[in-house]
Amino acid sequence: MPIPVDSPTLTLAADDLVDWLELTALFSPFGLARLDALLGSLQELEETAEDDIGERDRRREQRIESLENEVEFRRRTLGDTYPFELDESGEELILNENWREPRFSFYMICLITTHVSGSTILALPPTGDLLTQLRNKIFQIVATLGLAGLATGPAFSVGWPRQSRETIIELLTRAAAMGGGFSVRNPPSAYVSPHEKDGGVDVIAWTAEGMPPPTAFFFGQTASGRNWRDKPVKEHARVFGQAYMFDHMTGNRVYVTIIPYRVFDDAFWNTLHQFHMAILDRLRLPRRAWQGFQLATQGVSIDGSERVHELTRWLGEYLDYANAS
Repeated sequence: MPIPVDSPTLTLAADDLVDWLELTALFSPFGLARLDALLGSLQELEETAEDDIGERDRRREQRIESLENEVEFRRRTLGDTYPFELDESGEELILNENWREPRFSFYMICLITTHVSGSTILALPPTGDLLTQLRNKIFQIVATLGLAGLATGPAFSVGWPRQSRETIIELLTRAAAMGGGFSVRNPPSAYVSPHEKDGGVDVIAWTAEGMPPPTAFFFGQTASGRNWRDKPVKEHARVFGQAYMFDHMTGNRVYVTIIPYRVFDDAFWNTLHQFHMAILDRLRLPRRAWQGFQLATQGVSIDGSERVHELTRWLGEYLDYANAS
């Protein structure tokens, strides 16, 4: 049965090649992807002379090592939220048979969101209503839980469209009553546009101390598009705070950009951290989201925690669409 994954190309680095393996395993009726199939496809694209067997074998071994290292890095970083593993021989990437469990859904959502646009791997990304749900609701649930897990405390979904249908004032009033350590400007500052939807802030969270003020307050911005590099949340948070909040007692402010991507280049990753202050990416967000969900089961107020089942439902609907196309 054909699967909606394009053939690999020589331009793909180890991170994208592992994504190729993961997506292939996800769509495979057997739940696995063979490394030799990937390596064979890449070898066919090379222009190495027939008699240069040694050079060909050397490149093959380098690719195998880079793939194994990347899979191991993901497994080690994500722990029990990573839904794949290499078999003992290192020849197959295997999808966990329980991948539909909530703890794995966070990674799956990030993986697919990464390849929604401009992908050279995923041939049939989500479109239409599936894409609208992913951008407006599904990834926002993951992001809110992720920031809650990072803050180890309550989190509120500010981003538009809000599933609660609250105004910003109503949402912030609810958050302040839960111990956010601030008061709400009502009405908001005179400089706020009457058409303002979320002020550029998608999630707020804070540490749970039992009494205000929190020791740290978090402003998060979701960025599922590929232009995320130029969208740090700090300035949005400054304007947002002036417009809607006063008597904010928490001195420690944390600014977090929440993305579904894996940033493979270490130097670029470190540079982006200086610009964005903090980043929850695909190798951090799933584990933090799972921690946030567990906090919610203990009674911590986290928006969207009661809708985690929608993540697995969306994944099922997307797979049905892709497999039927």
